[in-house]
Amino acid sequence: MKLFTGMRPTGALHIGHYFSVIKPRAELQKKHKLFFMIADLHALTTLTDTAAIERDTFRMLAMLLASGFDPQKVIFFRQSTNPAHSELALLFSMVTPLSLLELNPVYKEMLEDHPSKRTLGLLSYPVLQAADILLYKPAGVPVGKDQAPHVEIMREIARRFNHQFGRVFPEPRTILAEGDRLLSLQDSSKKMSKSHAALSYIGLLDPPEIIRRKIKSAVTDSGREILYRPVEKPAISNLLLMYHLASGLSFSALEKKFQASSYAEFKSALADVLVDILTPLQKEYKKFLEQKEALVSLLQKGEEEARAIANATLTEAKKKVGLPII
Repeated sequence: MKLFTGMRPTGALHIGHYFSVIKPRAELQKKHKLFFMIADLHALTTLTDTAAIERDTFRMLAMLLASGFDPQKVIFFRQSTNPAHSELALLFSMVTPLSLLELNPVYKEMLEDHPSKRTLGLLSYPVLQAADILLYKPAGVPVGKDQAPHVEIMREIARRFNHQFGRVFPEPRTILAEGDRLLSLQDSSKKMSKSHAALSYIGLLDPPEIIRRKIKSAVTDSGREILYRPVEKPAISNLLLMYHLASGLSFSALEKKFQASSYAEFKSALADVLVDILTPLQKEYKKFLEQKEALVSLLQKGEEEARAIANATLTEAKKKVGLPII
């Protein structure tokens, strides 16, 4: 089955990205053909400093490879290298009601995080995203729960285009391929995000001493019981979730393991587990990042293949609309 996914190159990645997004999607390559788009155009919707997009593109690609993505099974490409994405988005904008975008819950959440970015680009994000996906006619789109509304908007856009001009596009199904979301280390009412204070997240490139300091300073709940109770004890439950994701141990096993431990002892053990996971990952990352020419070649190869597929789909769509093919 053909699947489509992507990420924005917007800076340093953290363990929330790794456990909730990168690892689950890397598993999909074992059974499916995967198109992975580096969404550099989408990055423009919230970035204020765009000078680092190219640098962050290669850093993200190196981290994906270090995390187990196989370039023999995955087609990697940069969104901006193919004008077909923008051209199809323009066609889709002609059949997309404004109300569909204004009622999008993801748009409202992004405005909360980026109040200065009330732009057409952010509002029409799902239209470009629909073009990104439908150009490749995948059977499914792996996303997290928070991005599921965008897939439904894409399906609606596909239906409207097909109804008005004739069938071209499938309606890919939503594949929930994301683990539980980690929360901020400093505020368990918020998700982990690099847009918050540095102490609130564990970066994938954080050295051991920084990881230990951040875990040590993480907020906890009242009492001293180490129990997985997300509602009653959200802070310690968040740390238990990290341990579970990093070790594979069940929550009941972790509760038993640390039933006689203090919060400080538990945090120390958690930091050790995270260091054990991230240290070899960082070594692999550095190895891939040093091979700049190989990364460039990998992208160019994927972009050539992606461009051929996308251009064929765009030509099909333009013929249905009645536009000239140049």
